Amino acid sequence: MKNNVILVVDDELEIRALLSRFLARKGYEVFSAGTLSEGRQLVNERNPNLIFLDVNLPDGNGLKELKKWAQDFDSLNVIMMSAFDHLEAREEAIKSGALHFLSKPFNLARLEQVIQKDIFNN
Repeated sequence: MKNNVILVVDDELEIRALLSRFLARKGYEVFSAGTLSEGRQLVNERNPNLIFLDVNLPDGNGLKELKKWAQDFDSLNVIMMSAFDHLEAREEAIKSGALHFLSKPFNLARLEQVIQKDIFNN
């Protein structure tokens, strides 16, 4: 596997830890952040191939940040996540450039399929 970098931005430590462990075991290089500001810094420093981005974060809204990132970066692969599966948020995420919208808790086997098929084409 080539050097595939994934960033997880979620304020829930348990979600960050779960995703980080799972993805690292699959051979990905994983970084995580608990806030949008930390996430922004890691996007600039690490240039991730894929970002898992929570909708509700302590310092802002992930959907609004997604729109900014879409303007600032040529190509970002973003999967939005939320514990609240509202149709409006799901539609806004996809319109704003997210590849997928996952409701928490999510199925890790399905998550792996999405990553391999839709992101890294493995």
